[in-house]
Amino acid sequence: MENITYHLQGVIKSEEDYKDFEGPLNLILMLLSKNKIEIKDIKISLILDQYLEQIDIMQSMDLEVASEFIQMASHLLYLKTRTLLAGEESEVSELQALISSLEQLKSRDAYASIQKITPEFDSATRRGLLYQSRQPEPLPKQEYGYRHAPVELLSAIANMLARGAHPEEADEKVRGVPQKIVYGVRVKSREIIDRLKSCEKQSLRILFAECGSKSEMIATFISVLEMCAVGGLMIEQEGEDYLISLAETMDEERFMERLELQVEGA
Repeated sequence: MENITYHLQGVIKSEEDYKDFEGPLNLILMLLSKNKIEIKDIKISLILDQYLEQIDIMQSMDLEVASEFIQMASHLLYLKTRTLLAGEESEVSELQALISSLEQLKSRDAYASIQKITPEFDSATRRGLLYQSRQPEPLPKQEYGYRHAPVELLSAIANMLARGAHPEEADEKVRGVPQKIVYGVRVKSREIIDRLKSCEKQSLRILFAECGSKSEMIATFISVLEMCAVGGLMIEQEGEDYLISLAETMDEERFMERLELQVEGA
């Protein structure tokens, strides 16, 4: 079957003819953007219906519709007819020419937008080149001015040793209900006093290291703090360690009574 030739007055015959139809082409681009359709995925039936609807809106608003809009409507109707006869839109060469023109117009609009903003970037760049920034100055060295009390150092050592407690106690974490301390402070205080009576001075690091459980370590720490509170313990630094010894003012009976009262109050 021979190809049927259509002769429609005012129909665009070549891609060059699209140059005189920027207004209608911009309208088509607007419709594509409104429907979020890529140019390459254009559906001529959908665009034709919306294009004719826009023409009707323009006429209802008493706006003068330029002849090129009417000619573009005729051309879209012609493309729809060709598409229906061809069966595949990809086989209609005029449709491909329309797509090509739309892409060129879109690229030209994007390029024009870039050209419009380029002078502002140029002036900002020129201003930026005039600025000179100074390299960051090193911070002045500051002496560590805080002075630690012995009790704070003891607390820090206890926390450090507690983090390295025996692995078998790693699973003994708080699970909603606090665990009861099984190693009594009274018992541990008596052990420390008896030990200091026999050896006069004792390494605080060794004292914590010999603890068999976390509860014993806590009892040791509280006992040392209580003895420091009543002035019955002397602490002296030896390298990275601390040595403790009983003070002459240590009243053992009074200290144990103090612990008894604290236990009863708790």
